[in-house]
Amino acid sequence: MLACEWASRFGARLLGLGVLDQPSIEHGEAVPMGAYGFKKHRDEVRLADAHRRVLVFLEEFRARCAAAGVTATVLEDIGDPVDRILREAQRCDAVLLGRETHFRFETQDQPDATLGGVIKGCARPVVVVPRELPGGRGVIVAYSGGREAARTLQLFQLLGLAGGEDIDVVTIHRDRAEAVAVADLAGEFLVAHGAPHRLHAISTDGAPAQVLLEEVHRRAPRLLVMGAYGRHHSLRELFTASVTRAVLAACPVPVFLGD
Repeated sequence: MLACEWASRFGARLLGLGVLDQPSIEHGEAVPMGAYGFKKHRDEVRLADAHRRVLVFLEEFRARCAAAGVTATVLEDIGDPVDRILREAQRCDAVLLGRETHFRFETQDQPDATLGGVIKGCARPVVVVPRELPGGRGVIVAYSGGREAARTLQLFQLLGLAGGEDIDVVTIHRDRAEAVAVADLAGEFLVAHGAPHRLHAISTDGAPAQVLLEEVHRRAPRLLVMGAYGRHHSLRELFTASVTRAVLAACPVPVFLGD
């Protein structure tokens, strides 16, 4: 739904990627003597079923895009879902994924870890979408002043995904003066790009993720923009990682994540 909405609104083309997760289906495991033939047959049945279901998913995606008047291409790929998504992402501006991913539906009843792997390794921003899309207007940008936040705001602005709506920049820091100074940096960037915005410097000792989620519930935007944690392991980035995880687990609106 969100992909079709954005494609209609911003004139984008969509690529629907279905991944046949052959590695997990054919994963080696210890079997009793004489049971190899049974495992081989079971794997073949699972692969055939997975292939059929992926084709159904892609056809449903194609049909929904056609009904919305959106230009879309579909592609079935074979391999590890994270690897395939990261590869195909290089031809795109952004990746949209559900908060829960189920690429390993043949071998797992629970959500898999695809989303986390894509967020950590993707060369493009990742949009994490909740199961339900609430109504809302405007965009909240969580701005910390760090590298991830600065690059994410730039990417979001250059992609034109604000669509002329007001942007509420939210900066959270224990020190009020620092919160104001950091928010002003984002404000000056948005002024230079002619983007309408409001600045909100919040001074608090509360948990940043909880404070940010409260702002999202109170302002009811259509989108939250924030920097994801990087690939390094400094204490600061590990702290940012915990905030990212907490927000993603409970955010009621889609989250645009950059690195």
